[in-house]
Amino acid sequence: MTAQNPNLAELDRRLAEKQISGIWRIPPGARPGDPKTKVQPYLWKWADVYDGLLQARDQIDIERGTAERRTLRLVNPGVPESEMTSHTMLFAFQLIQPGEVAPPHRHTMAAIRFILQGKGGYTNVGGEKMVMEDGDLILTPQWAWHEHAHEGAEPMIWLDGLDVPFVQSLQVISFEPYPEKRMAVQNNPYDSSAYGMGRPVTREEQKPAAPLHYRWRDIYPALKRLADGEPHPYEGYALEYVNPLTGGPSLPTLSCWLQLLKPGQRTRSHRHTSTVLYHAFRGSGTTVINGQPFHWEKGDTFVVPLWHWHEHASRSASEEAILFSMNDAPVLKPFGLYREQGAGESHLGL
Repeated sequence: MTAQNPNLAELDRRLAEKQISGIWRIPPGARPGDPKTKVQPYLWKWADVYDGLLQARDQIDIERGTAERRTLRLVNPGVPESEMTSHTMLFAFQLIQPGEVAPPHRHTMAAIRFILQGKGGYTNVGGEKMVMEDGDLILTPQWAWHEHAHEGAEPMIWLDGLDVPFVQSLQVISFEPYPEKRMAVQNNPYDSSAYGMGRPVTREEQKPAAPLHYRWRDIYPALKRLADGEPHPYEGYALEYVNPLTGGPSLPTLSCWLQLLKPGQRTRSHRHTSTVLYHAFRGSGTTVINGQPFHWEKGDTFVVPLWHWHEHASRSASEEAILFSMNDAPVLKPFGLYREQGAGESHLGL
């Protein structure tokens, strides 16, 4: 249009000099009918991650001011410049050696820890010491002081999940080292994970905060009980970790799930505007994403980008499969931007 109208071209030039642009400059077809993303479906193999962690263990010393964490990030090939797993979330794997302390700090990014192996490690969040066991989920809310330490005899490995790219896109990242070398552990009688849906009645200043520690020994039996009933058509048997004080997601920007697939079970295909990062905690299976199969084993990790059709299937005839996942639906739902659609269904807004 501009090339055929010299007067309009001159207007565009004068506006550009004043850092103004007419909306007519948006090319036809530039605004898609469906959501689009640069994030690509991808699967990271546990053997590669584990080998990288072992090599880093022998070469990286944890200390303040240099490498404060021995962590490997999963980089999506669709957004390599960001070195993130998606446009809103990051998955990474962390290893800590016996006797080590990952220095305390805080940041505006929220974080989760899903424990994979080892004994004797713990995370201290705001003075609450949470001993790590396989399958536990530990939360680090935004701007909470935290450190990791290891009092055991074998390496600890866990999965880190953070909302780094989302917070980065809002340009509100802040990071602060703890003013002392170590954080004290408070003598707090109220374990934030101990009371389930109850809460001790105390004086206001003594009330425990929202749960930070969801134990495998509690969540797995609940998942098994759920598996005695009818499965969700798209998710199999799934539990969402919730904040019992609000009924909302575990963290304001991140929702964590645990899903079980019985031997040979297969879900139906659906899609949604949230992105999901999956980690295979047990078993083996196949997830088909926009027609492309991704075969996963225990320890593998994969991403389902937003608005991509996907379905899960267990590949074992005798063993259950369990997927831990993290999604960004909590940042979409308050703005009415979350939609989902099952095969053969119209768009559904939740």
